[in-house]
Amino acid sequence: MASPRLDSETLPIVTKHITQDVINQFEACGILNRANIHNDPELASKRLGTTYAIASGRMSIAFCTEAMRKFIGADHFHRSGNVNLKFLRPVKHGDTVSVHGQVNSREAQDDGSTLITVDVYCENQNGDKTAVGQASARV
Repeated sequence: MASPRLDSETLPIVTKHITQDVINQFEACGILNRANIHNDPELASKRLGTTYAIASGRMSIAFCTEAMRKFIGADHFHRSGNVNLKFLRPVKHGDTVSVHGQVNSREAQDDGSTLITVDVYCENQNGDKTAVGQASARV
């Protein structure tokens, strides 16, 4: 079991370059083979008024999960981890998204574990926040 980085106050930064192929692969894992706003720019234009398909918010959640796993260890996160995000702006083909996080609190639990809560956010290559929220896990 990987030991948690309890001495650190910040998550390791996770950066991902987004392409339509990456979006399509991600969507193919969770949605049946059908057109949606993530894999069809024309449908996204009709439904959202964009000129492009958008990445699923689940991708940003997965990126935050990766950062938390690196921070506290995969075993701890898999047993008790949680990520909750509010999506602020779309992520699309060509974007580069980075996950950042700062420890908000460490609370001793009755079972002897510590609940670590982290304020997280995703930002694109322009420094625009695309999602904000919190992640937590017990260690």
